[in-house]
Amino acid sequence: MDFFIKGWQFWPAEPGPDAGAFDQTSAEPAWPALPQVPAMQRRRLSPLTKIAFDVAFSQAIDAGTPLVFASRHGDLPKTAELLLDVAQQQPLSPTQFALSVHNAIVGQYSIFQQHQAAHSSVAAGDSSLHYAVLEAYGLMSDAQVTEVLVVYADQPVPELYQCFCPQPVSARAAALLLSKTEGEAMRLNYLPAAAEPVQDEVAALQAFLQSAQPGCVIQTQSAGWQWQRRHHVAEA
Repeated sequence: MDFFIKGWQFWPAEPGPDAGAFDQTSAEPAWPALPQVPAMQRRRLSPLTKIAFDVAFSQAIDAGTPLVFASRHGDLPKTAELLLDVAQQQPLSPTQFALSVHNAIVGQYSIFQQHQAAHSSVAAGDSSLHYAVLEAYGLMSDAQVTEVLVVYADQPVPELYQCFCPQPVSARAAALLLSKTEGEAMRLNYLPAAAEPVQDEVAALQAFLQSAQPGCVIQTQSAGWQWQRRHHVAEA
């Protein structure tokens, strides 16, 4: 797949494995301040929503730009609370349920920004970011769509589920503004899964984009994803 990255933003700013760790013992985690959001609304945003908003706000998009939101787990802490309520035969909060579904964050963003273009949500295990890029690429096959904003956000699962899935180890978010014609020319290839150490796809992509490397392969459980800067491909 050939496309351009017109703009990108990551949270936290550095791709180190411990950056942005979700510290459940901390009373005041250093989540984004989000001065764009009125205080009353800001207090209602979950940590996952805050980091998704933070990277999404960094990209200037048109009213017709489609959105693709991706997350491996979504706002799982909300779902876990609802399941505990069910187990204890407590009534469920309609608001909490509405905000627990996988497309809730992109819905909140579109409402806050009054953004009425198409939006979708993707969950594809530890390749969720890459399948969101694939979804965006497919959307750009429409002659009327010149760019798509991809937003990814995820955080460690609640302690209840840590024995089943200890990944990711830290909260991360990314925004990629993909374009047909503007920005840095990229090529993305799908490779079969290999017997290599699995990487955090967001941290690995962040490290690549912040470097001058001609390319990289990001290995997940289900696939390998080969990124190349196209000017290096042309010279080869």
